[in-house]
Amino acid sequence: MSDLERGTIWANREEVDSMTLFFWGILVGFLIALWLYKRPQPHAPALSFMHFGNQTKDVIYIFETKPTWRFRYISPSLDLYLGEGTVMRSYSDAQECFRRIHPDDRRLLLDKVAGRVNYEEAILQRWRTNDGAYVWFEEYTTPIYENGEIVAVQGVIRNIEAAMTERERLMYESRHDSLTGVFNRRAFEETIAQAENVCNVGIIVLDVNDLKVVNDEEGHSAGDHLLKRVGTILQDIESSVYRLGGDEFVLFLEMMPEDACERMVRQIEVTCEQESISVAIGLAWASRPETIEALWQRADDAMYERKRQQKVDLLDV
Repeated sequence: MSDLERGTIWANREEVDSMTLFFWGILVGFLIALWLYKRPQPHAPALSFMHFGNQTKDVIYIFETKPTWRFRYISPSLDLYLGEGTVMRSYSDAQECFRRIHPDDRRLLLDKVAGRVNYEEAILQRWRTNDGAYVWFEEYTTPIYENGEIVAVQGVIRNIEAAMTERERLMYESRHDSLTGVFNRRAFEETIAQAENVCNVGIIVLDVNDLKVVNDEEGHSAGDHLLKRVGTILQDIESSVYRLGGDEFVLFLEMMPEDACERMVRQIEVTCEQESISVAIGLAWASRPETIEALWQRADDAMYERKRQQKVDLLDV
């Protein structure tokens, strides 16, 4: 074989090898592209969330509900509020958030991921920290749909503990007597306004005797101390205690038998006597009162009758 023939054969062989490598390269490239296309990708919003979420103190998240429950993204700020390690535990176990939600807010959380809430409104909820305390958060949530069903929810959660604490303080002050700590007249009026179709209702009206004498002889600070002592005694016996003003207190007892109400009156009288506090008490009870206002008036009348009888007894001594 001549040198020319051998050169032609090698040239043809090199051309075949080049074509083979070319086609193999195309095949490998196609397989890599197919793998990249098929592998799980984060939702498009996650890209912007991850960039923004790592820089903000608000908690930003994406939670998938289909095909399985899992967090796609949680901003690191969640650890600032609930404690270190919360984010990683939530990634590894989607049930972590359900274990941390306040029991009263658990149904709200379930409704949120199931599409049973109004996503146009803020969602208020409490989450438990690593220390066991509950913190208030406000959340704005957006559902993500595919083929008409929710497959994920994404949201922004803001810590509003300070605002809720101030709100609760104002709410407390609006419904409680600043001196004794029991409920005030406003709270009592709200309570009886909402008490419709209640059964076995008792109202106890209590008046502190000689408060004016104490104020005049010992000073108003002594009178205030006397009212505080009475408020403490009543709260130790029953939580539904209201100070309507001055020296008048009311106990509103729902779903309580008459004999139990009568025993409570005796308990209050005995305790006040042991504390050397003179009081006049009136009780009115009805299984189905026509109106709470009428029942209250009966108790008030009974208290004044008791007060009158006490004065008569003092004159006879």
